[in-house]
Amino acid sequence: MKEIKQIPLDKIMKALGDPIRLSAVQQLLQASNNEITCGDFNYGVQKATFSHHIKILVDANILCARTEGVRKFLSINPEIEKSYPSILEAIKNS
Repeated sequence: MKEIKQIPLDKIMKALGDPIRLSAVQQLLQASNNEITCGDFNYGVQKATFSHHIKILVDANILCARTEGVRKFLSINPEIEKSYPSILEAIKNS
Protein backbone atom coordinates (compact mmCIF):
# COMPACT_ATOMS: atom_id res chain seq x y z
CA MET A 1 0.00 0.00 0.00
CA LYS A 2 1.27 3.47 -0.86
CA GLU A 3 1.61 6.03 1.87
CA ILE A 4 -1.21 8.57 1.77
CA LYS A 5 1.17 11.53 1.57
CA GLN A 6 2.44 10.20 -1.76
CA ILE A 7 -1.04 10.50 -3.27
CA PRO A 8 -2.00 14.03 -4.23
CA LEU A 9 -5.15 15.52 -2.78
CA ASP A 10 -6.51 16.08 -6.30
CA LYS A 11 -6.44 12.29 -6.92
CA ILE A 12 -8.38 11.68 -3.72
CA MET A 13 -10.90 14.40 -4.54
CA LYS A 14 -11.30 13.10 -8.10
CA ALA A 15 -11.99 9.62 -6.74
CA LEU A 16 -14.61 11.03 -4.40
CA GLY A 17 -16.14 13.19 -7.16
CA ASP A 18 -18.39 10.44 -8.49
CA PRO A 19 -21.77 9.98 -6.71
CA ILE A 20 -21.46 6.17 -6.69
CA ARG A 21 -18.01 6.28 -5.08
CA LEU A 22 -19.10 8.96 -2.63
CA SER A 23 -22.09 6.80 -1.67
CA ALA A 24 -19.82 3.79 -1.09
CA VAL A 25 -17.64 5.81 1.29
CA GLN A 26 -20.74 7.15 3.08
CA GLN A 27 -22.06 3.62 3.51
CA LEU A 28 -18.74 2.54 5.02
CA LEU A 29 -18.78 5.49 7.40
CA GLN A 30 -22.26 4.45 8.56
CA ALA A 31 -21.36 0.76 9.00
CA SER A 32 -21.38 -0.38 12.60
CA ASN A 33 -18.10 -2.28 12.33
CA ASN A 34 -16.49 0.07 9.77
CA GLU A 35 -16.25 -2.77 7.28
CA ILE A 36 -18.59 -4.00 4.53
CA THR A 37 -18.36 -6.88 2.09
CA CYS A 38 -18.65 -5.92 -1.56
CA GLY A 39 -22.00 -7.67 -1.83
CA ASP A 40 -23.54 -5.73 1.06
CA PHE A 41 -23.32 -2.27 -0.53
CA ASN A 42 -26.44 -0.63 -1.92
CA TYR A 43 -25.68 0.45 -5.48
CA GLY A 44 -27.82 1.11 -8.53
CA VAL A 45 -25.37 -0.01 -11.21
CA GLN A 46 -24.19 -3.34 -12.56
CA LYS A 47 -21.80 -5.34 -10.41
CA ALA A 48 -18.90 -4.86 -12.83
CA THR A 49 -19.44 -1.09 -12.84
CA PHE A 50 -19.52 -0.97 -9.06
CA SER A 51 -16.34 -3.07 -8.90
CA HIS A 52 -14.66 -0.52 -11.16
CA HIS A 53 -15.69 2.29 -8.79
CA ILE A 54 -14.35 0.36 -5.80
CA LYS A 55 -11.04 -0.20 -7.61
CA ILE A 56 -10.71 3.56 -8.11
CA LEU A 57 -11.26 4.14 -4.38
CA VAL A 58 -8.71 1.46 -3.47
CA ASP A 59 -6.19 2.84 -5.99
CA ALA A 60 -6.67 6.31 -4.49
CA ASN A 61 -5.88 4.73 -1.10
CA ILE A 62 -9.22 5.83 0.32
CA LEU A 63 -10.34 2.25 0.94
CA CYS A 64 -8.50 -0.82 2.18
CA ALA A 65 -9.50 -4.24 0.92
CA ARG A 66 -8.93 -7.63 2.49
CA THR A 67 -10.00 -11.02 1.22
CA GLU A 68 -11.31 -13.77 3.44
CA GLY A 69 -12.10 -16.89 1.45
CA VAL A 70 -14.26 -15.75 -1.45
CA ARG A 71 -15.46 -12.58 0.29
CA LYS A 72 -13.83 -9.18 -0.10
CA PHE A 73 -14.11 -6.81 2.83
CA LEU A 74 -13.70 -3.06 2.41
CA SER A 75 -12.95 -0.43 5.02
CA ILE A 76 -11.88 3.20 5.13
CA ASN A 77 -8.10 3.61 5.21
CA PRO A 78 -7.38 4.98 8.71
CA GLU A 79 -4.43 6.97 7.37
CA ILE A 80 -6.67 9.18 5.23
CA GLU A 81 -7.90 11.15 8.25
CA LYS A 82 -4.37 11.57 9.58
CA SER A 83 -3.07 13.02 6.33
CA TYR A 84 -6.15 14.96 5.25
CA PRO A 85 -8.08 15.98 8.38
CA SER A 86 -11.83 16.44 8.19
CA ILE A 87 -12.37 14.81 4.76
CA LEU A 88 -14.24 11.86 6.24
CA GLU A 89 -16.24 14.12 8.56
CA ALA A 90 -17.31 16.27 5.61
CA ILE A 91 -18.33 13.16 3.65
CA LYS A 92 -20.25 11.77 6.60
CA ASN A 93 -22.15 15.04 7.03
CA SER A 94 -22.90 15.56 3.33
